[in-house]
Amino acid sequence: MKIPHNKFCVLPWVSLEASPIGTVRPCCLADHELVDDAGDKFNLNTASFTAIQNSNHMQSLRQEFIQGTLPKTCRKCWDEEDAGRTSKRMHTLDRLKHMIQDESWTLAAKPLMFLDLKLGNICNLKCRICGSWSSSTYATEELQAVPHERRKSSYHYQMLKAGAWPRTSTHFWQELASNMSEIRYLEFTGGEPLMIDQHFDLLQRLVDAGVAGHIEIHYNTNGTQPPSAAAEELWSHFAHVEIAFSIDDIGARFEYQRSGAQWAKVLANLEQFKHLRRRLPTISLQVCSTVNVFNVYYIEELASWIDCQDFDFVYWNIMHDAPYFSIAALPKQVKRQVTNKLCFAQVSDRHRQEFANILDFMNNGKSDESATMLTQIQLLDTRRNESLARVAPEFAELIGYE
Repeated sequence: MKIPHNKFCVLPWVSLEASPIGTVRPCCLADHELVDDAGDKFNLNTASFTAIQNSNHMQSLRQEFIQGTLPKTCRKCWDEEDAGRTSKRMHTLDRLKHMIQDESWTLAAKPLMFLDLKLGNICNLKCRICGSWSSSTYATEELQAVPHERRKSSYHYQMLKAGAWPRTSTHFWQELASNMSEIRYLEFTGGEPLMIDQHFDLLQRLVDAGVAGHIEIHYNTNGTQPPSAAAEELWSHFAHVEIAFSIDDIGARFEYQRSGAQWAKVLANLEQFKHLRRRLPTISLQVCSTVNVFNVYYIEELASWIDCQDFDFVYWNIMHDAPYFSIAALPKQVKRQVTNKLCFAQVSDRHRQEFANILDFMNNGKSDESATMLTQIQLLDTRRNESLARVAPEFAELIGYE
């Protein structure tokens, strides 16, 4: 693929991300949702793909990339690249290089070949690094803490309501049907996509339309859902299906960080997916480990576990939001301790450089969220009758958690 310069991103030309509440971004890491000329956020219940792609907002973003400007909305990628990491921008260039033949880059959009679909926020977990935006279970828990008379006006209630958009919209599904022939790559993320029936309905439509054979699929799953026979039959029609397991730690720490999950059950489901991979050669398995304040002190153990699992690809993801759970915001003295520990970590070569880049990202960040971090940890521990000190005593002591 020929691109104008080495900071170029193809996503504003070929991709849209549907958020769990139906708003739209050029990609999942963009800071800002796309808006129309009046400044109102596009919503997939009403907006057409064409209107979004041809909007002034998208054209301005494409213009910045053509000129070599680094768009502010893309700061997460720039921060990761400054730390020597391979950003989503760079991953996407590699991931889509065999799909994009046209090498001309103008303000005009290209065919919409990549859709990142978060078809609502249905999820059975309430992960510590998540929120009401992406998890119905998290939103339900938060709602219980809101006085009854204010619940319907609360953010959490609004997220539950807005997260139902794929089950109520007819416009979106009509738009999708009219663009099926252009699709080459689909991502299904959370909520928990394997719990969202509408996504299976979409796959069936693609199979029935005869276009599944040239479409690749990527999932991010929390690992709590085993593969069903119906899913296997559907997946067999697609060019490639990559299942990425979101596993950020092991054992009791995993269960603490991903509240509602059972480590033993996730391991059993992973084995089922390995059997599926043997039956279907178009299936591949990935682990996506999101580095955050809860696991950074222990990722040496996580890396050792990963090396025993025969994943086809390993991706160390960096958590950016909420900022108080980002490793970049850890207190400086904690960063020094984590750095000393990970610099001497006994890990395989495929992890060593990633660890170095993770430390660079952490140490380049501003240490200004430690008080909020402690408050939020204590809040969730109290609400859930859990304890960071019980599952991660070394790290709890390091951050001054009592």
